Amino acid sequence: MKQKFKLKLFHKIFIGLILGATVGFIFSTMGGEDNATIAKIVPVFALLGDLFLRLIRMVVVPLVFFSIISGVANLGDLKKLRSIGIKAVALFFATAFCAVTIGLIVAHIIQPGAGIQLGEAAQAVEVKELPGIADTILNFFPKNPVESMAKGEMLHIISFSVFIGAALLMMGQKGKELIDLVDKVSEVMFKITDIVVKFTPYGVFGLMAKATTKFGLKIFGPISKFILADYLASFIHIAVIYTLVLMVFAKVNPIKFYKKAFQTWLVAFSTCSSMATLPVTMRIADEELGLPKENASFILPLGATANMNGTSIYFGIIVLFAAQIYGIPLSFKMQAMLVLQATLLSVGCAAVPQVGLLISIALLTGMGLPLDGIALVAGIYRIVDQAHTSTNALGDLVVATAVAGMEGDLDRKTFDKESIPVKRVA
Repeated sequence: MKQKFKLKLFHKIFIGLILGATVGFIFSTMGGEDNATIAKIVPVFALLGDLFLRLIRMVVVPLVFFSIISGVANLGDLKKLRSIGIKAVALFFATAFCAVTIGLIVAHIIQPGAGIQLGEAAQAVEVKELPGIADTILNFFPKNPVESMAKGEMLHIISFSVFIGAALLMMGQKGKELIDLVDKVSEVMFKITDIVVKFTPYGVFGLMAKATTKFGLKIFGPISKFILADYLASFIHIAVIYTLVLMVFAKVNPIKFYKKAFQTWLVAFSTCSSMATLPVTMRIADEELGLPKENASFILPLGATANMNGTSIYFGIIVLFAAQIYGIPLSFKMQAMLVLQATLLSVGCAAVPQVGLLISIALLTGMGLPLDGIALVAGIYRIVDQAHTSTNALGDLVVATAVAGMEGDLDRKTFDKESIPVKRVA
């Protein structure tokens, strides 16, 4: 009997990641986009990456809309919705608070901004006003749900979906037929998503090849300490905070969890988008972790927009980085306010690449700090954003698993089950 080996999606994504980085690095050593021949090839990489992200954006709004309605409507009663929602949001805020704090501590130790010479890197950056608490709360709810869907405003879509799901739940038997229809449409969206996900390895290759062709290894030079601080803080947050949440609230083996959730981490690391990772995350939640459908359909889409631990880590580091560049001391009170503001801001982050860079501009402006540090980081943001997004996406699964554990809904037999072995054929 011979063993027939078939590449799984996980293998294909990893191969796309490695090939993309390798090709990009080779092209960067040959002159990158300054080389006329390479300049003609790079748009092909961009097309693959942009097409993948376009397909994800095509499916993500209806996927989130119908899956949240379905998830809320199938909870059984409003007490269940309240119980799951409160636990999830509490964990979102608690882990975000820890993330900002860890970012600050690591930045204090590594001192990423000490000794950096900005030179020509300093430049004017357009800033936004830092929203107050009242505006932050108002931004959770849409003025016009249809307009929000057209613009892809995920927080608005999520809040509107929760209202629809709760209303159907309150209708009881009268809403049963409409709930069944929503469930069927949700299944259609998942089928479409399965088709889109098969393109992931090619999209990952294009994204990585384009990034490394442009930056090469030069990006790790002048701000290597910033990158180190960001990645180290993300690792500490995963190893300490996520592990404690899994052990205390979900009461599961964290090592087994990380093995099963690794594909989510890898896709998020490659695409820099929690929303692009969402279809993979929801499949793993069901097939590998044993999370109930109503739990995963509600918490994971919500977490992809509102649970931004990796981005919170970046907020803590970038503020100290900017302050250290100019030798500006930050009092304990200012750092405490930073933790509070960054925690609130992280809940409102959109799940798309580069959003942390934009929001950190508002954060620095609100604290009266120079923006030159942003200008320096902007050139390599893609590299650190990979750490942010993978930490974000992994955190969504952590919170969903913890809530399922607390609710007593976690299918522990599925969670404890080993991966399906490769089939043998004669």
